[in-house]
Amino acid sequence: MLSFIDRFIKYLNVKKIVAKIIAIILLLIALGLEITYGMDVIITSQSQIDSERGFLPLNEDVRGVIFGGGAVALSVIGFVVGRNEPNKAIPILLFINGGLIIFGMIILISMPKLETEQDFMRTIGSTMLFGGILIGLGIAKIIIDKKKLMAT
Repeated sequence: MLSFIDRFIKYLNVKKIVAKIIAIILLLIALGLEITYGMDVIITSQSQIDSERGFLPLNEDVRGVIFGGGAVALSVIGFVVGRNEPNKAIPILLFINGGLIIFGMIILISMPKLETEQDFMRTIGSTMLFGGILIGLGIAKIIIDKKKLMAT
């Protein structure tokens, strides 16, 4: 009976470690998607030709959904996977991902060729909201971790 309990405890410890690793990997992939998307937007905006294409062979809307939406979705999934185990890297990556989204939108607003159409401004606002949600998840992760550490 004791060996079964020992094996079960080892299994739980491995499961906790794997959850942390998976969460960090998802958050790093999300960061990579954000950086790739940001670089493509910069290249597109600096292009001399009036084109919606950067180095990614996708139009602006598809790029936003795949790279921007994918990054937000992976960040949220990373938070959910790693929320139960105390870890300092997860909230830091959530802060970076959310901050990068907000920073990117601020840079985009400050560009001289900016269109001020209502739909465009709505997109900017909703995107910044997603960045704020990721920062909020980072804060929530810190609070959850502190409560868990206080309880032990």
